[in-house]
Amino acid sequence: MEKKSIGKFISALRKANGMTQRELGEKLFVSDKTVSRWECDECTPELSLIPSIAEIFGITTDELLRGERNNPDREAVSEDVASKQKAKSDKQFKLMLHSREKKFTNLSFISIGLIIVGLIAAMICNLGFSRGLLGFCLASVFFVAATICQICFTVSFRLLIDEEDEEHAEKIKLANTDMVLNSVKAFFGVLLAFAFCLPIAVIPYNSYYGLAFDSWLMFGALFAAVTFLFAFCIYKIFVFKMLIDKELIWLDEQTLENVNKDTKLLKKLCIGFAITLALLLLITYILTSFVSESTFIKRERFDDPDEFIEYMQSGYDAWYEEGYGDVPQNQLPIYEPNKKWAEIDGKEYYYNPILYESINILQHENGEWEIVVTTDEADQNGQVMYSILNAGLLSLHVINLAIFVIWYFVKTKKRKHK
Repeated sequence: MEKKSIGKFISALRKANGMTQRELGEKLFVSDKTVSRWECDECTPELSLIPSIAEIFGITTDELLRGERNNPDREAVSEDVASKQKAKSDKQFKLMLHSREKKFTNLSFISIGLIIVGLIAAMICNLGFSRGLLGFCLASVFFVAATICQICFTVSFRLLIDEEDEEHAEKIKLANTDMVLNSVKAFFGVLLAFAFCLPIAVIPYNSYYGLAFDSWLMFGALFAAVTFLFAFCIYKIFVFKMLIDKELIWLDEQTLENVNKDTKLLKKLCIGFAITLALLLLITYILTSFVSESTFIKRERFDDPDEFIEYMQSGYDAWYEEGYGDVPQNQLPIYEPNKKWAEIDGKEYYYNPILYESINILQHENGEWEIVVTTDEADQNGQVMYSILNAGLLSLHVINLAIFVIWYFVKTKKRKHK
């Protein structure tokens, strides 16, 4: 073998054994920078370390100091041993990587557990003791704890990359990427749980008393859905790119290209959604400005007291007959229920007050009458129609959002299948 310096010889032996500078340094209780300086011939190992280095690589101290093997036969045997050691090193690396990933996954369940405990605390305080605000505050403490724990786990189990160890570098990058992406899922879980609990603190007139379960479920699901969509857009457009730039996430060229295309598509869809949302809000504002609940209420108007009297008394008679239509006339009760007498223009009339929402009687100075009657049935029908209008406007916003969401996922799914 051509004679080499001690540093070059150590570098060759290290790579043949599938070791990184950090791993060799740990065995010799020195830093990886010290090993790097040896291999660059900036300095040589201390004499006390020579026997340890020779033992690690299975050579003699003489061979190490000379920077070459003593004979070809020994070199051939050593290369065979080095090959076996490299295979063993690869296996140990895989086991180490699998062990760290498993520990990270197991510890991540602590964060998930804290999220669940936070939701249970909010539920007990809100539903059990009617203390919505207290429940939200307690839940927030657990959510913050879950976030801090997940950050600590990610930092602790993230592997450092030795750029000279090209064989293991890619696997380490992939492992780090998986850990970061799993942590992002945990952070989304915290965010959604926080949004789900938020209504018990902000929706009630008095947040101290919280919300009923059905109201909490409805508003919580709505808050969580809106929060998820907003956070997803922020994450995909800004945060994900930042993680890639900081080399916290590693992607191959093809995947990175697809991600960039998805980000551009999402930006366009967000702009389109913002425009359509503004238009729908403008339409909603215009409609609610000119249309109210009273618009759909049909009112009876009279300018003749006699017609009004006939209308009111016929209304009572119809109600009375419908209420007792299955009872023979000779068995009808002596008293007439809900019958009330009133007077207009010196004439008495009877009517049933429960049939009417309002009765407005006005006589002008010139003697003309203006009588407006709103039945209870007409008032309820007006409320139903107004509710339908509001539901229709809300449906337009939901449909608008659904169109853009479906469009995004269909486009991205097609790209993945190409």
